[in-house]
Amino acid sequence: MLLHRIGKVRAAEFPPNIEWLNSKPLKMKELLGKVVLLDFWTFSCANCLRVVHFLLDWQKKYESQGLVVIGVHSPEFAFEKEKENVECAIDRLGITYPVALDPDYKIWNLYANRWWPRSFVVDHRGYIEYDHIGERGYAETESAIQAALAAIGAKDLPAITPDPLIGGGICYRVTPETYLGFLRGRYGNGMDLVPNVEHSFTDQGNHEEDLVYLHGHWLVGGEFIAHARDLSAPTEYILVKYGAFAVNAVLKPYQGGKAEVEVTFDGMPLPKEIAGIDIVYRGDQSIVKVTESRLYQLVNSERYHRGTLKISTKSSNIAMYALTFGGCKDI
Repeated sequence: MLLHRIGKVRAAEFPPNIEWLNSKPLKMKELLGKVVLLDFWTFSCANCLRVVHFLLDWQKKYESQGLVVIGVHSPEFAFEKEKENVECAIDRLGITYPVALDPDYKIWNLYANRWWPRSFVVDHRGYIEYDHIGERGYAETESAIQAALAAIGAKDLPAITPDPLIGGGICYRVTPETYLGFLRGRYGNGMDLVPNVEHSFTDQGNHEEDLVYLHGHWLVGGEFIAHARDLSAPTEYILVKYGAFAVNAVLKPYQGGKAEVEVTFDGMPLPKEIAGIDIVYRGDQSIVKVTESRLYQLVNSERYHRGTLKISTKSSNIAMYALTFGGCKDI
């Protein structure tokens, strides 16, 4: 996380022809006199999703005092550019504040952005007063919101809850975010792959940490890997040795419809005490039903741990984009 202030820079105006959800088109010049909290996000980003809870809370607490919360949805993956997918995410997350669709990164570039999430507090004169990159720092962000509101006469603002210390204030070394397409992928056994062509991979069983190993028939695209064969059993998989509290996967039905993956930990069904919210159990299998394009939580543990995660499938209709790992509790 990086936190810095950028001084008295005027907030860029929203460009014309931007599509809005939950609102008519907004203009910064029309919001003068208000305080604007501008949040750049995308719906498959775990860090962004955790910030949404706070944005909704601040909207509820401060909207009547003059705060306008605006989300700018700037996609990371191609499927996040589709309006219908964003609408589904907004509905699923209960987002009620305005969201500007930014599939071509017009707003992103106007703010010289490079990160998800990123939040700006814009004062009543249209100047950026606060700039925060990443999640956490919620108390400081709320303090910046209150200071900007006080400048337009807001009174009796509520006490700010301090940020909790996570893991006694210590976060652990975590497996880095792991992309699965060939443009950014890190493979332990992908030296001979041909991009955008189905290839047969063999997992030899010697695994280094933080690398993805593929086994079976996979097509490796720029952003994703896809399994496009029907099998009688989930014998083809990707595997990674990791260290984290939590593991998330960005998954998509490859050609619409639905798909399914089985998740195992150290060769066994995922223990229920570390199962993420998207894990369901069927007999002795721990599975994820992939019905839409989004982030799925596979592992959510109270303790930092290390192990080998295997995601197997027999489906002809699954695409996998990225794995993300939490190095602090609830991250």
